[in-house]
Amino acid sequence: MTTPVYTSPFTGTVVTPTDVSYYALSFGSVTPLYWPAIVNQATGEIPAARIIDCVCTSANANSAVITLPEADQGTVGADILFRNLGSNTFTIKDYTGANSVSVPVGISKYFYLTDNTTPGGIWNNVTFAAGTSYADAATLAGAGLTTVNGKLATSQNTVDVTSTPVISDASRAATFVWNGGAGTFNLPTPQTLSYGWYIGFRNNGTGSLAIIPPVPAVINNTTEIVANPGDSGFIFYDATAGGFITVGWVAPSAVTFNSATYDVDTILTNTFNLTSYAPIIQTYIAQSGTRTQNLAVTLPAITQIYILVNNTNQTGYNITFQCQGSSQTPIILSAGNIYTVLSDGTNLYILTASSTGLFYASNGTQSLPAYSFNNDTTSGMYLVGTGVLGLTANGSEIVNMDGSNPSAPAVNVLASLNAKSISGGTF
Repeated sequence: MTTPVYTSPFTGTVVTPTDVSYYALSFGSVTPLYWPAIVNQATGEIPAARIIDCVCTSANANSAVITLPEADQGTVGADILFRNLGSNTFTIKDYTGANSVSVPVGISKYFYLTDNTTPGGIWNNVTFAAGTSYADAATLAGAGLTTVNGKLATSQNTVDVTSTPVISDASRAATFVWNGGAGTFNLPTPQTLSYGWYIGFRNNGTGSLAIIPPVPAVINNTTEIVANPGDSGFIFYDATAGGFITVGWVAPSAVTFNSATYDVDTILTNTFNLTSYAPIIQTYIAQSGTRTQNLAVTLPAITQIYILVNNTNQTGYNITFQCQGSSQTPIILSAGNIYTVLSDGTNLYILTASSTGLFYASNGTQSLPAYSFNNDTTSGMYLVGTGVLGLTANGSEIVNMDGSNPSAPAVNVLASLNAKSISGGTF
């Protein structure tokens, strides 16, 4: 008996009914299905019939695949029953190639569409003709799991972010990749998390990444951890302790002093970006002396100590430094000077300033002079003002030497002067 073919007298093509009840399918390669309303059987397209008896002629798991029709072209409640009448297991996937379900020999799978808002949609399925009741891999797959050829496989969902993400129990098994400057990840409240919750993280940005649990929870027994660029690891919810721990992330325990020398004459613009790599010791030289303008250097927004050397040997040639994203006025390193600088990720603080054969101290105050003693930090010498040097004892200025007016230098004694070798004694 042959199956009748209905041909349109107007187009000469096959007339396809809106609902195909049955189809016998023999296949050995990836086979997509099409809704009966749009299928073109004349070109070999296969309709998504209500019942499909399948015979798979290939044992190759990559080719023994049936692809469901595009869900957003169908209606919710559309259904298909697949029966495996052959001798090879095959796989059924949605239109996007995801959520694979394996159909073993002798088994029937009943699929019905419950969500048609996306091309892949959501297809629920029920197993028939099984000796025992069981759930397929696609139904069992949750966060951190997917299916490959009808079997469960681990999965890691990568989320690239440049602003603080919302991390919750639904973020289980996701890996958050930070791609910005200085940033923050806020961990969820432990009581809202399911047992075994974890996420991955990587700082792929240019600044430090603070990972902070809600108070009073802790991570690694502290209130927050800071991941520098290039750091990565996993964060696990410790249900017993009610906090978080990291695995695979190593907190920095030592500083490696790396260095680099930069020829400012070879830098074509007036800015120099070191956010991707900023050595601790930076020496700036001028080989040809052709640069006529100052150079602005951008440092990464991380906690670090730098030693900055302006060895350009050009009078009046300055190099400025600023952390990325900071509103702080850049610090100025003039020619011939060496700065030791502390960065907190936002601001730069000059710890020491010196040049060849010279040492520059901070100005100090009369209560905390710049030059003092281990056993007495309130007595010593400090800079009162430009051209004025002060001597202080017990936190009070006693003598200052005022050279601010070169024509009239003065020594001012601000306390009683006792001259014991002069008869009369006190002035």
